[in-house]
Amino acid sequence: MKFQQLEKPATILLILISVGALAIKPAIEISPTPLGGAFVDQLLNMISYLILSILIIYYWKGFAYVGSKNIFQFFLLVVILFSALWSADMASSLTYIRGLIRIYLLAIYLAMRYTLQEQMRFSAFTLGITAVLSIIFPLIPSFGGIHVTPELAGMWSGIFGHKNELGYMMAWCAGISLHLALSESRHRWLRLVIVGFSICLIILSRSTTSLMIVVTMISLLPLYKLSKNNNYKLQIITISFVLILLISTSILILGNAENIVGASGKDLTFSGRTDLWEPVLNKILERPWYGYGYAGFWDSPSASNIRLTHEWASNSHNGFLEIILDLGIGGFLIFAIGFIRFFIMALNRVIFVAKKPEDYWPMQMLVIIIILNISEARLLVPSWNWLMYLTTSLSLTMEHHRLKHQASSSLDITPT
Repeated sequence: MKFQQLEKPATILLILISVGALAIKPAIEISPTPLGGAFVDQLLNMISYLILSILIIYYWKGFAYVGSKNIFQFFLLVVILFSALWSADMASSLTYIRGLIRIYLLAIYLAMRYTLQEQMRFSAFTLGITAVLSIIFPLIPSFGGIHVTPELAGMWSGIFGHKNELGYMMAWCAGISLHLALSESRHRWLRLVIVGFSICLIILSRSTTSLMIVVTMISLLPLYKLSKNNNYKLQIITISFVLILLISTSILILGNAENIVGASGKDLTFSGRTDLWEPVLNKILERPWYGYGYAGFWDSPSASNIRLTHEWASNSHNGFLEIILDLGIGGFLIFAIGFIRFFIMALNRVIFVAKKPEDYWPMQMLVIIIILNISEARLLVPSWNWLMYLTTSLSLTMEHHRLKHQASSSLDITPT
């Protein structure tokens, strides 16, 4: 059997491992051991490292080429690696850095071998599997899909062990499946069913952040379609309208925060998150430039006082604060430049390239990332969220270089 015939099944297996579909977790705590114990995690890690090693050996030139094109992502990884040297907890840093490198290599491979549309199809397939499994497994009496802890009673967690994890994964599933369903007639009904399943699971999980993400993405789709008009002024008006709408909505929400939050049964501290941010900021000011090292703060003595008053805190519950805490202002600036570059490439795609809803996906992805990381620390961690960000950023970079090369080639052959 040829190598290429095994490549796509291996890619799907890698994505299934990354999405967590093969490490099914009972609804007990935030980070439970999967069914089968720690052995399952170790086995899946071994399989993923083995597949990636084979792919790197086979495509080593492509890995080197694609990895070097997005210079800001590369510099960010270098800073993360060196941060272990000044980490407040070197053991934790080295453990999480290993997982982050695996995500980085998988992102390079996906950007190297597949277009954005193909990546979306892979993602929709694997996320669809997790949606179905998250419906089936909780119905098994011995599994227990409803949380038994009092504060999370009655909240569905699917195969992810925690309701927030299920909610945010289903937000990704609904977003990708919806964009593909609106772009392609093939399998449209099946993708729309998966969208429906995903939204139902978000509602069952009671994850308000995930529901907000889905509602925002659906609301923005009609506005994106106006950019298909070739009238440049209309494009500017459309983009301005979107920005004004988002700003106005934010002001409206902040102005009526007490009523809105009260209606949802929550307080204005986002379940204690804002109370946590003040001591986190104080710790950042103690080591502002280099931080505490990647994943080096929360299990170190430096975090002991915060953990005494916030026993539930294992991160900053804000993705942007967590980067500054880990890598300092210097590391955050490198991330911010790469993030802005991602936004510009995604915006250019909406204005100049987009013809189908799937072409708007990179911009929609930023909606997910920004909303999610206001109350969760999902940036720069070995997770599905970071894999999607890295892969899309690398893919947009390669697409930009390809279009630039085509433009220069056409100029070279144009007769004078």
